[in-house]
Amino acid sequence: MVALGALLYSTPADAQNIYVSTNLLDYLNIGTINGEFGLSPWPNWSFYARARYNPFTLKLDKQVQNRVAGGALGAKYWFWYWGSGWFADAHLGYSVYNTAGIWNKYAYEGEAVGISAGGGYSLMLNERWNLDFALGVQGGYTSYTKYACPKCGKVTDKGKKIYVAPSNILVQLTLML
Repeated sequence: MVALGALLYSTPADAQNIYVSTNLLDYLNIGTINGEFGLSPWPNWSFYARARYNPFTLKLDKQVQNRVAGGALGAKYWFWYWGSGWFADAHLGYSVYNTAGIWNKYAYEGEAVGISAGGGYSLMLNERWNLDFALGVQGGYTSYTKYACPKCGKVTDKGKKIYVAPSNILVQLTLML
């Protein structure tokens, strides 16, 4: 959606220090809708707010879902100049999730909060468009409920734990406004 809106925007800008992005990989995750809004007040720094939402469930030979509502606030340090080349990234995120049938037969739902660090590269396609690639690792805290299957509702475990997981896996289309 963000990409479609961005395609319609074509007015030139003198000071390109605001951007909108969408992670193309998230759409492969059962259609997760996502967007990022950012600004760069200084040449080597940008700050952003990111949101993700997925209400969808696939019903194939089994029920598969990766429902999520979440967001993050973060910062990027650009080694050359903002929006160009290599960057380091860190963000604080929160999500409510319900996942089932993807990695195993169980279903999990809960809340998670964490901090992520990583980096990436921004490939300049032209003066307004970039293609960003990023990868990071996140550590945090989750409270969850585990179910025997996506439909049965039989609780097999409940708990709270600290986790470490890959995060910020991005192939992101960015429009400089």
